[in-house]
Amino acid sequence: MKESKILLFGFSRSAIEIGARLQAQGFEFTCIDNDASLMPRAKKLGFDLRITDYSDDEILIGLGIGEDVKFVFTLFEEDVHNVFLTLSIRSLDPKVQIVSTTHTKDAIHKLEIAGASTVLDPYQICGKRIYKLITQPEIMQVIDATIFGEEDINMEQITITSHSPLNGLLLNECYPTERYNMLLIGLHDKELKKEFVFITEGHNHKLDHGDILVVIGKSAEIERFKMDFSL
Repeated sequence: MKESKILLFGFSRSAIEIGARLQAQGFEFTCIDNDASLMPRAKKLGFDLRITDYSDDEILIGLGIGEDVKFVFTLFEEDVHNVFLTLSIRSLDPKVQIVSTTHTKDAIHKLEIAGASTVLDPYQICGKRIYKLITQPEIMQVIDATIFGEEDINMEQITITSHSPLNGLLLNECYPTERYNMLLIGLHDKELKKEFVFITEGHNHKLDHGDILVVIGKSAEIERFKMDFSL
Protein backbone atom coordinates (compact mmCIF):
# COMPACT_ATOMS: atom_id res chain seq x y z
CA MET A 1 0.00 0.00 0.00
CA LYS A 2 2.91 2.37 0.66
CA GLU A 3 3.62 2.54 -3.08
CA SER A 4 -0.04 3.13 -3.95
CA LYS A 5 -1.48 6.56 -4.66
CA ILE A 6 -3.90 7.67 -1.94
CA LEU A 7 -6.38 10.56 -2.12
CA LEU A 8 -8.30 12.01 0.85
CA PHE A 9 -11.32 14.06 -0.24
CA GLY A 10 -12.65 16.59 2.25
CA PHE A 11 -10.18 18.30 4.58
CA SER A 12 -12.27 17.46 7.64
CA ARG A 13 -11.41 16.40 11.17
CA SER A 14 -11.50 12.78 9.99
CA ALA A 15 -9.12 13.61 7.13
CA ILE A 16 -6.66 15.21 9.53
CA GLU A 17 -6.79 12.18 11.85
CA ILE A 18 -6.38 9.66 9.02
CA GLY A 19 -3.74 11.81 7.33
CA ALA A 20 -1.71 12.00 10.54
CA ARG A 21 -1.77 8.18 10.83
CA LEU A 22 -0.75 7.74 7.20
CA GLN A 23 1.98 10.34 7.64
CA ALA A 24 3.33 8.59 10.74
CA GLN A 25 3.44 5.26 8.88
CA GLY A 26 5.29 6.76 5.91
CA PHE A 27 2.45 6.72 3.38
CA GLU A 28 2.27 9.45 0.76
CA PHE A 29 -1.16 10.97 0.16
CA THR A 30 -2.89 14.08 -1.20
CA CYS A 31 -5.87 15.87 0.36
CA ILE A 32 -8.51 17.38 -1.94
CA ASP A 33 -11.02 20.11 -1.08
CA ASN A 34 -12.60 23.16 -2.72
CA ASP A 35 -12.22 25.53 0.24
CA ALA A 36 -9.10 27.66 -0.14
CA SER A 37 -9.40 28.95 3.43
CA LEU A 38 -8.21 25.50 4.64
CA MET A 39 -4.79 25.89 3.03
CA PRO A 40 -3.00 27.59 5.98
CA ARG A 41 -4.01 24.78 8.34
CA ALA A 42 -2.91 22.14 5.85
CA LYS A 43 0.49 23.79 5.47
CA LYS A 44 0.88 24.00 9.23
CA LEU A 45 0.23 20.24 9.46
CA GLY A 46 2.57 19.49 6.57
CA PHE A 47 -0.25 18.08 4.42
CA ASP A 48 -0.35 18.27 0.64
CA LEU A 49 -3.76 19.93 0.08
CA ARG A 50 -4.99 20.60 -3.44
CA ILE A 51 -7.84 23.09 -3.87
CA THR A 52 -9.96 22.10 -6.84
CA ASP A 53 -13.50 21.37 -8.09
CA TYR A 54 -13.83 17.67 -7.22
CA SER A 55 -17.34 17.58 -8.76
CA ASP A 56 -15.84 17.70 -12.25
CA ASP A 57 -15.07 14.25 -13.73
CA GLU A 58 -12.26 15.68 -15.81
CA ILE A 59 -10.63 16.97 -12.62
CA LEU A 60 -10.98 13.52 -11.01
CA ILE A 61 -9.36 11.89 -14.02
CA GLY A 62 -6.57 14.46 -13.85
CA LEU A 63 -5.98 13.47 -10.21
CA GLY A 64 -5.36 9.89 -11.34
CA ILE A 65 -8.78 8.28 -10.82
CA GLY A 66 -9.03 5.39 -13.26
CA GLU A 67 -5.27 5.34 -13.68
CA ASP A 68 -2.86 5.08 -10.74
CA VAL A 69 -5.01 5.92 -7.70
CA LYS A 70 -5.59 2.75 -5.65
CA PHE A 71 -7.22 4.09 -2.47
CA VAL A 72 -9.71 6.93 -2.00
CA PHE A 73 -11.18 8.26 1.23
CA THR A 74 -14.33 10.41 1.08
CA LEU A 75 -14.35 12.28 4.39
CA PHE A 76 -16.69 15.24 4.10
CA GLU A 77 -18.80 16.26 7.07
CA GLU A 78 -21.93 16.21 4.89
CA ASP A 79 -23.03 12.74 3.75
CA VAL A 80 -24.46 14.06 0.48
CA HIS A 81 -20.97 15.08 -0.67
CA ASN A 82 -19.57 11.64 0.18
CA VAL A 83 -22.39 9.86 -1.68
CA PHE A 84 -22.06 12.05 -4.76
CA LEU A 85 -18.28 11.76 -4.87
CA THR A 86 -18.34 7.99 -4.31
CA LEU A 87 -20.79 7.61 -7.20
CA SER A 88 -18.62 9.75 -9.50
CA ILE A 89 -15.39 7.96 -8.63
CA ARG A 90 -16.93 4.49 -8.92
CA SER A 91 -18.27 5.30 -12.39
CA LEU A 92 -14.74 6.25 -13.45
CA ASP A 93 -12.94 3.32 -11.84
CA PRO A 94 -14.72 0.03 -10.92
CA LYS A 95 -11.62 -1.29 -9.12
CA VAL A 96 -10.44 1.57 -6.89
CA GLN A 97 -10.87 1.02 -3.14
CA ILE A 98 -13.22 3.68 -1.74
CA VAL A 99 -13.48 4.19 2.01
CA SER A 100 -16.34 6.52 2.97
CA THR A 101 -17.40 8.00 6.27
CA THR A 102 -20.98 8.62 7.21
CA HIS A 103 -22.72 10.52 9.95
CA THR A 104 -26.18 8.97 9.68
CA LYS A 105 -27.46 5.40 9.40
CA ASP A 106 -29.54 6.37 6.36
CA ALA A 107 -26.42 7.19 4.37
CA ILE A 108 -24.79 3.78 4.89
CA HIS A 109 -27.01 2.05 2.33
CA LYS A 110 -26.71 4.98 -0.07
CA LEU A 111 -22.91 4.83 0.07
CA GLU A 112 -22.96 1.07 -0.53
CA ILE A 113 -25.21 1.50 -3.55
CA ALA A 114 -22.98 4.34 -4.79
CA GLY A 115 -20.05 1.91 -4.76
CA ALA A 116 -18.15 2.41 -1.51
CA SER A 117 -15.85 -0.52 -0.74
CA THR A 118 -16.00 0.18 2.99
CA VAL A 119 -18.30 2.47 4.97
CA LEU A 120 -17.02 3.79 8.29
CA ASP A 121 -19.68 4.71 10.81
CA PRO A 122 -17.86 6.66 13.57
CA TYR A 123 -20.67 6.10 16.04
CA GLN A 124 -20.65 2.31 15.56
CA ILE A 125 -16.85 2.22 15.78
CA CYS A 126 -16.96 4.30 18.96
CA GLY A 127 -19.55 1.98 20.47
CA LYS A 128 -17.50 -1.14 19.72
CA ARG A 129 -14.37 0.55 21.05
CA ILE A 130 -16.04 1.47 24.33
CA TYR A 131 -17.37 -2.09 24.69
CA LYS A 132 -13.91 -3.58 24.13
CA LEU A 133 -12.26 -1.07 26.46
CA ILE A 134 -14.56 -2.33 29.18
CA THR A 135 -14.38 -6.05 28.39
CA GLN A 136 -10.94 -6.49 26.79
CA PRO A 137 -8.53 -3.71 27.80
CA GLU A 138 -5.42 -5.74 26.92
CA ILE A 139 -6.50 -6.08 23.28
CA MET A 140 -7.21 -2.37 23.07
CA GLN A 141 -3.70 -1.65 24.37
CA VAL A 142 -2.25 -3.69 21.50
CA ILE A 143 -4.44 -1.90 18.98
CA ASP A 144 -3.51 1.49 20.38
CA ALA A 145 0.18 0.61 20.26
CA THR A 146 -0.22 -0.34 16.62
CA ILE A 147 -2.30 2.57 15.42
CA PHE A 148 -1.17 5.35 17.69
CA GLY A 149 2.19 4.23 19.03
CA GLU A 150 5.64 3.60 17.68
CA GLU A 151 5.96 -0.11 18.45
CA ASP A 152 7.33 -2.37 15.73
CA ILE A 153 3.89 -3.86 15.17
CA ASN A 154 1.86 -3.86 11.98
CA MET A 155 -1.76 -4.42 11.12
CA GLU A 156 -2.21 -6.32 7.87
CA GLN A 157 -5.00 -7.86 5.82
CA ILE A 158 -4.33 -11.32 4.38
CA THR A 159 -6.44 -12.76 1.59
CA ILE A 160 -7.13 -16.51 1.67
CA THR A 161 -5.88 -18.01 -1.58
CA SER A 162 -7.45 -20.97 -3.36
CA HIS A 163 -4.37 -23.13 -2.79
CA SER A 164 -3.88 -22.21 0.89
CA PRO A 165 -4.33 -25.00 3.49
CA LEU A 166 -6.64 -22.56 5.31
CA ASN A 167 -9.14 -22.64 2.43
CA GLY A 168 -12.12 -24.68 3.64
CA LEU A 169 -11.16 -24.75 7.34
CA LEU A 170 -13.37 -23.43 10.11
CA LEU A 171 -11.97 -20.39 11.87
CA ASN A 172 -11.52 -22.19 15.20
CA GLU A 173 -9.47 -24.86 13.44
CA CYS A 174 -6.74 -22.36 12.57
CA TYR A 175 -7.05 -19.92 15.49
CA PRO A 176 -5.51 -19.38 17.95
CA THR A 177 -2.34 -19.91 15.93
CA GLU A 178 -0.09 -20.72 18.87
CA ARG A 179 2.99 -21.05 16.70
CA TYR A 180 2.81 -17.40 15.65
CA ASN A 181 3.23 -14.33 17.81
CA MET A 182 0.36 -12.39 16.32
CA LEU A 183 -3.27 -11.58 16.95
CA LEU A 184 -6.25 -12.23 14.68
CA ILE A 185 -8.62 -9.24 14.89
CA GLY A 186 -11.37 -10.43 12.54
CA LEU A 187 -12.23 -11.07 8.95
CA HIS A 188 -14.12 -9.94 5.90
CA ASP A 189 -16.17 -12.99 4.93
CA LYS A 190 -17.02 -12.65 1.24
CA GLU A 191 -20.36 -14.39 1.84
CA LEU A 192 -21.22 -11.52 4.19
CA LYS A 193 -20.10 -8.99 1.55
CA LYS A 194 -18.82 -5.77 3.16
CA GLU A 195 -19.46 -6.65 6.79
CA PHE A 196 -16.38 -6.91 9.02
CA VAL A 197 -16.63 -9.61 11.69
CA PHE A 198 -14.60 -9.19 14.87
CA ILE A 199 -13.14 -12.43 16.21
CA THR A 200 -14.51 -11.54 19.64
CA GLU A 201 -18.07 -11.88 18.32
CA GLY A 202 -17.60 -15.64 18.53
CA HIS A 203 -18.83 -16.71 15.09
CA ASN A 204 -17.07 -19.76 13.68
CA HIS A 205 -16.89 -19.00 9.97
CA LYS A 206 -15.73 -21.35 7.28
CA LEU A 207 -12.78 -19.79 5.50
CA ASP A 208 -13.03 -19.61 1.74
CA HIS A 209 -10.92 -18.38 -1.11
CA GLY A 210 -11.22 -14.59 -1.17
CA ASP A 211 -11.96 -14.09 2.53
CA ILE A 212 -9.68 -11.54 4.22
CA LEU A 213 -8.09 -12.00 7.65
CA VAL A 214 -7.03 -8.88 9.59
CA VAL A 215 -4.10 -9.56 11.91
CA ILE A 216 -1.73 -7.65 14.18
CA GLY A 217 1.84 -8.67 14.83
CA LYS A 218 5.45 -8.06 13.98
CA SER A 219 6.16 -8.05 10.26
CA ALA A 220 8.43 -11.09 10.47
CA GLU A 221 5.75 -13.16 12.23
CA ILE A 222 3.08 -12.16 9.72
CA GLU A 223 5.37 -12.99 6.81
CA ARG A 224 6.19 -16.38 8.37
CA PHE A 225 2.47 -17.13 8.75
CA LYS A 226 1.79 -16.14 5.13
CA MET A 227 4.65 -18.27 3.84
CA ASP A 228 3.64 -21.33 5.89
CA PHE A 229 0.03 -21.15 4.66
CA SER A 230 0.71 -20.12 1.03
CA LEU A 231 -0.93 -16.70 1.45
